Amino acid sequence: SLNIVHRDIKPENLLVYEHVDGSKSLKLGDFGLATVADGPLYTVCGTPTYVAPEIIAETGYGIKVDIWAAGVITYILLCGFPPFRGSSDDQEVLFDQILMGQLEFPLPYWDNVSETAKELIRSMLEVEVDQRYTAEQVLEHPWVNDDGVSENEQELSVAGKIKKHFNTSPKTNDTTAGVSVITLDHSFSMQRSGSLDFHQHPAMYWIRPPLLIRRGRFSDEDATRM
Repeated sequence: SLNIVHRDIKPENLLVYEHVDGSKSLKLGDFGLATVADGPLYTVCGTPTYVAPEIIAETGYGIKVDIWAAGVITYILLCGFPPFRGSSDDQEVLFDQILMGQLEFPLPYWDNVSETAKELIRSMLEVEVDQRYTAEQVLEHPWVNDDGVSENEQELSVAGKIKKHFNTSPKTNDTTAGVSVITLDHSFSMQRSGSLDFHQHPAMYWIRPPLLIRRGRFSDEDATRM
């Protein structure tokens, strides 16, 4: 391992590259917050939905924050919404859920997902860093190697769910969120809205020190200077 931590892994930073032979590769972009983790890091940064609990707690963190973010993405890909959710005007609720790390797999969204997949997600979203999977453990997991993938999962499509719960249109400018904040209504159906600016959807923007929330508009370039 090169001990490089990305610190902002999220769907918007994943790129699909198509090779000449038609095969596809998944690439990771936007290394503006990436750094070498030679020791504990303390800069509070990232995107709230995908941020690891140790970043919020400011107890020091390392490369496993990227495993947490990848676990959140895996959860979303299998059901269409994130594991930890808060209203757009109260980010502290979201952070409290992340710190507790109490995972739920609500029905009917997880009906066709195997226990093997859920076990992998639990291991990636483990609050205790020492117990959280390493990248090597994730790659060696049966579900990743197809050994634990059920027939139902092979036929599982969440594209419609993601489009329902998220605004998947591209960002219109560098101060506008390309994915809307997700909130739950009383029947557990998802509410969504279009791409909005910081004042309408503060939970989709960077966390900046020394406060977890600092109101104001700023771009990706601003975030890299923290």
